[in-house]
Amino acid sequence: MRAGGMIGSLRAIAAPGNRERLLWAVRVRWLVIAGFFALALVARRVGLLASIGPCVLVAAFGTAVNAANHWCVHRWRFVGAVTALAIPGDVLGITYVVVHTGGVQSPFVMMYVVQVIATAMLVDLVVATGAAVASVASFSAALLLQHAGILDADSAGMTAASGTMYQAVWALFLLYCLGLLAYVGGYIAERLRGSERDLAAKNEDLRRTLASLEQAHADLAATVTRLQAAEAQLVQSEKLRALGQFVAGIAHELNNPIAFVSANIEHLERSLTPIARLLAAYADAPIAEPARQALAAERRALGIDALLDDLPGLLHDCEDGARRAVEIVTALRTFARDDQRAQWVFADLHDRLDRTLALLRHRLADGVRVQREYGDIPPVECLPGQLDQIFMNLLANAADAVPPGGHICIRTALERDPPAAARPGPHVVVAISDNGPGIPEAIRSHIFDPFFTTKAAGKGTGLGLSVSHSIVERHGGTIAVESTPGAGSTFTVRIPVRRAGP
Repeated sequence: MRAGGMIGSLRAIAAPGNRERLLWAVRVRWLVIAGFFALALVARRVGLLASIGPCVLVAAFGTAVNAANHWCVHRWRFVGAVTALAIPGDVLGITYVVVHTGGVQSPFVMMYVVQVIATAMLVDLVVATGAAVASVASFSAALLLQHAGILDADSAGMTAASGTMYQAVWALFLLYCLGLLAYVGGYIAERLRGSERDLAAKNEDLRRTLASLEQAHADLAATVTRLQAAEAQLVQSEKLRALGQFVAGIAHELNNPIAFVSANIEHLERSLTPIARLLAAYADAPIAEPARQALAAERRALGIDALLDDLPGLLHDCEDGARRAVEIVTALRTFARDDQRAQWVFADLHDRLDRTLALLRHRLADGVRVQREYGDIPPVECLPGQLDQIFMNLLANAADAVPPGGHICIRTALERDPPAAARPGPHVVVAISDNGPGIPEAIRSHIFDPFFTTKAAGKGTGLGLSVSHSIVERHGGTIAVESTPGAGSTFTVRIPVRRAGP
C-alpha cells in the first residue's frame, strides 16, 4: 500500500462532512472497550484467564486514546492527527491483549475483525486496508517474537484452550462482535436510506427544475414566435400604411376626372333632348322631295334614329359606371386611412361590409354570388379601419375558396350574452360563409397561427387570419371557424357593442 494514498485519505477524513461518521466511530470504540473488558472479566471469573492485567492495561490505554479522539472530533480540531494515532494504537492494543490471552486461541482475535470492518464502514476504506495490513504484520511479529523466546506471554494466557466453558466464552465474544457489526451496519443502512431519500428528493427537484426549464423553453419559443409575428405584422403594417398613403393619393387624384366625367354626363343627358328635337325639326322642315329623300337616306345610313334610341341607355351606363368608380375610390380612401391615431367610434358594420365588397368586386367575378342577410344590429364601438381589415381578410379568403359560380353569404345578427363571449353583454355577430372545399380537420387548429397558410408561395403570407384574430381580441370579441370538407366554411366574428374600457 502506498503511503501517499494513506496520507491523502487521512487528510480527507478531516472534511466537515465526515463529522457524524467519526462520532459514530468514537461510539463504537467505547462499546468495544467496555464490552470486551466486560467479557475479559467474565473469562477471568470462570477461570479461563490467568490474569486480567493485560486487559486492564489495554482498556486504560484505549480509554485514554478514545477520550482524546472524542474531544478532537467533537470540537473538530486535529481530527486527521488524532485518527492517525488512534488506529495504530487500536492495532497495537489488540495485538498486546491477544498475545497475552492465548495468541491464536484467544477470543480477543475477533477484535481485529471488528476494528477493520468498523474502520472501513465509518472512517475510510484505504485506512481500513492499512489497519488490516498492520494487524496482520503486528500479530505475526508478536508470534515470531514469542516463538523465538523474546516475548514471554504464557503467564497471562488462557488456562484452558478447550472444553465447554472455553467454547461458551468464545460464543459470547462472537455474539458480541456480531452485535457490534449489526450496530455499525444499522448506522450504515440508515445513512443509505437517508442518502436514497436525499437522492429521491434531489431527483424530484431536478424533475421539477427540468419541467420548469421545459416550460420556460416553451414560453421562450412562444415568445420568439410572437415576436416574429409582431415583427412581420409591423413590416406588413408599414408596407400597408405606405401603400395606403399611395392609394389615398391616387384616389384623391381620381376624384377630379371622375367628377368631371359625371358632371359632363349629366350635361350631355340634358343636351340630348334639344338635339333630338332639332333633328326632328329638320326632318319635318318643308323642303323639296328629292332633297328630303336624300336626307332620309343619309339619316338611315348613319343610324341616327337608332343612336338617339341608344344614347339614353349609354349615358345611363356611363353614369352608373362613374357612380361605381366614385364608390370604389371612396372605399379605397376609407380603407387606406391611417389607423395609428384612430379613435374608437361607433360604426355601422353593414356600411363597412358594403365598402369592403366594393373593393373586392374584381375578385368576385366568374358568377360568384354574394348574399347579404343583414339583421337588425346597432352601431358598434370599434376601430373601423381594423374591422375593415378583418372583413377584407375573411371575404378575400372566401372569394379565393369558392369555385366559379360559387356562393358567399354574409349574415349579421345581435346576440345577448353569447356562450363563447369573453365577457357578458350584447354582441354583434358577423358570419361569413362560403361553399368552397372547406378546411381539413388536421389543419383547422392552426389556421390562426402566424405564418400558417395553405396558399401557394407568393399568394399569401399566413398573417391574415392571425392579424384578424389579434384585432378581434383587442376589441374583446371572439372569432371561430366551422368547416366541413367539401361543404364550405363559416367564420363567425363576435364583437361587443361597447368596448370594455379605455
